[in-house]
This record gives sequence, C-alpha cells and structure tokens, in this order.
Amino acid sequence: MSAEKKHPFAAIVLAAGAGTRFGEPKAGAALPDGRRFLDAVVEGCITSGADPVIAVIPPGTDVPPGARGIMNAKPRDEQVKSLRLGLAQLANTSVGGVLVWPVDHPFALATSALAVVDAARRTGAPVVVPVHDGKRGHPVWFARETWRELMTVADGGARAVVHAYGARVHEVPVSDAGVRRDIDTRDDLDT
Repeated sequence: MSAEKKHPFAAIVLAAGAGTRFGEPKAGAALPDGRRFLDAVVEGCITSGADPVIAVIPPGTDVPPGARGIMNAKPRDEQVKSLRLGLAQLANTSVGGVLVWPVDHPFALATSALAVVDAARRTGAPVVVPVHDGKRGHPVWFARETWRELMTVADGGARAVVHAYGARVHEVPVSDAGVRRDIDTRDDLDT
C-alpha cells in the first residue's frame, strides 16, 4: 500500500478572490510561462499526492483536469469562507488532513508541499507550515482535528487557528522562496 493510501489527504486551492489589487481574478491570470495561476497550483497539489483536489473558484473559471471546482459566488468574501466551502466537500471522506494552497502562491514548489505532507505524516502535528528564511509561507497542512475550528473561527480566519495551536504547529524549513512569494499586484510577478 502506498504512503498516500496509508495517509490520505486532500488539497483545497483557494482561488475565488476577486483580485482587486491585481486587476483581475488571480485564478485565471497568466504566469510568465503562460500557465494560469490556478493550473500551476493544482499541478503542485496533484504532484504532492492530494486526492481529491478541490479548487474554490469565482464564477466563470474553468477548472483544470484533476481538480473538482466549487464556485464561490461571492469573490469579495473573506478567504476563510472559501476554505469552508472546500472543507464542506471533504466532510464525508476518509482524508486525515488537507493541504491549503492559496492561488496567489503559484511559485511555491511541489517539493515544498511534499515536505509539508511528509512532516505531517511523521509528526502527527495538527498544523504544518513551510518556513523559508525564518518566515512562514504556503501551502499549510491542517489535520482533520482542526477543521471544526476552521469552520467556526469568528475572527482572523485560518491564521487565527494557526496561532491558536501555538507550539503544536510544526515548521518545516524549505529552500523554496516561492512559499513566501505572495502575488498581490502585477508588480509582484516581476520581483
């Protein structure tokens, strides 16, 4: 039995935002290599072994092969609402955790996602985050035991849940600067 089957996990791609500062929804925006942000992130999720991959998208967005699209009809809502839409799709599955990967981190490498998932398997930590140059990034692992809090947190979204777990959050050092590269504006693509 493969490691993935012994430790099944899903991924949620948070891609429903309006992309106001960027000038268009980032899900459909093109990277310098021509791929859409959404395609790059879904590919990373699939490469890491996630199954299913849930892409929470704005209306009118095509979902790449290998992912299941869930529409968030309110792209200006807080990101945690998209996360909740994705988690609701996983309620009746056997996955033990979820890799949460915001679409505005398209330069994070699948190897970093694999490092996060491997650390979750080895440590059993409820939350696992990649760290580059001493700073936390994405994608982030949330074990199933955290989902109730993610579904009900009143303020601060997923970040508040990460902070609530304090010393139980496992940090994984990675050499991938992409885990910290948050694309908010078009100028961020040039840096």
